[in-house]
Amino acid sequence: MIKTTLNWTIKNLKSMHDSKETLNFDHPIQRQSAQWTNLQQSLLVHSILANYPVPAVYVEKTDSAETDDKGKAIYKYSVLDGKQRMTTVFSFINGEYALNEETPAAEIECETYTLAGKTFEELDEDVRQELLRFKFSIFAFEDATDDEIEEIFFRLNNSTPLSKPQKARPLMGTENARFINQILTGSFFTEKCNFSKLQLRKSDDMCTLLQSMMLLDHKYKDYEYASISADEVMKYSAAIKCNYSEDQKNKLLGIIDYLDEAFDEKEKLLKKINIPMVVLMADIAIKEAIEPYEFHDWFLYFFVSNKEYSQYCSSGSIKKEKVLGRLTTMEAHFTKHFKLDTPAEAEENSESDEEIPETDSTDTSNLEESEISTEETAKSEDNKISTEEISESEESETSTEENESEEEVSQEETDSFMNPPADAESEEAPTNEDCYLVEQGA
Repeated sequence: MIKTTLNWTIKNLKSMHDSKETLNFDHPIQRQSAQWTNLQQSLLVHSILANYPVPAVYVEKTDSAETDDKGKAIYKYSVLDGKQRMTTVFSFINGEYALNEETPAAEIECETYTLAGKTFEELDEDVRQELLRFKFSIFAFEDATDDEIEEIFFRLNNSTPLSKPQKARPLMGTENARFINQILTGSFFTEKCNFSKLQLRKSDDMCTLLQSMMLLDHKYKDYEYASISADEVMKYSAAIKCNYSEDQKNKLLGIIDYLDEAFDEKEKLLKKINIPMVVLMADIAIKEAIEPYEFHDWFLYFFVSNKEYSQYCSSGSIKKEKVLGRLTTMEAHFTKHFKLDTPAEAEENSESDEEIPETDSTDTSNLEESEISTEETAKSEDNKISTEEISESEESETSTEENESEEEVSQEETDSFMNPPADAESEEAPTNEDCYLVEQGA
């Protein structure tokens, strides 16, 4: 690994990013942007103009395998640490925000300039030039392995108050981080899921995705988890480093694509606490060839018709028993709604398909010669019925009644789905539909 110092002005850096595209901020282990408030942004601009200390920027230098007009190699630089500082300045120069009203004045060459409330274009020419010619302290790392880059990022941010999901990025490895970013920047998470700005700043969207992956791996890979807490997410991130197969990726991408098709717009019920459960239900839906629009209709119906789910969304919702409670409740409703076989029913149907052994038939002539009355035959047969057979008979009758009842309920649910009957309208509606949506750690 080679470490060098770069001597570039803000004007140079902005040109590299905007025109030459040799400076980028999308390194897989980088956290998401939009972390700073307007006052924080403004104080950075003030620090640059007033000669206050500004932390250094760290980049990874790689050969692009391209050459310029003079035959010189073109290198690309990916920011490891300092993304917030550089994008904040670039956005200000682009006129995307004005400086906060509390921004102090700055003294430049013995003259004091007012900054508060001004955009870049509204600043004096001398102030604009002072900003453009400022030089960040920039350190570049060349010929570094992924492990070294991940360790650099972890050490640089070890004293910074990163959220636990953000700390999970270097733990999962660069390849997995790149895969995670691909999903999080897709339309399902950015346009359909319902995350608050605060949750996005804490990378709760990534935490939710990792929770979903962890539950899928529990289902298919017997991955053991104690809860779906942030600590468990970090532990899981380390476990999948160099250990997340293409089959696992393809399965997850298929589920996300299915959900993206199922929801046309942002859905307020697609919250952090519900998304991992919905991912597991979508996995079943794909196997059962259920259309995305049918899944969407069931999803909405579930939250207006089920009252058991909310008890697993209260305090301690990240605990394993609460997670399993939500999953079990949702899956039971899903199975009943789409009239799918439960595991027990599937086994029973399998047994019923087996060939029934033939029994010796009684000679017809002997039956004709028999003078046993119908009444006596019935009594004889009744005496042969054992206690176990009586029990089985009762169970069969009960099962038949239950099946008939379920069919009636299912038909009733279908008829009233999203269009409740008149008598249903008289029922008292829940006063707070979001009682099912208690967030974990929100």
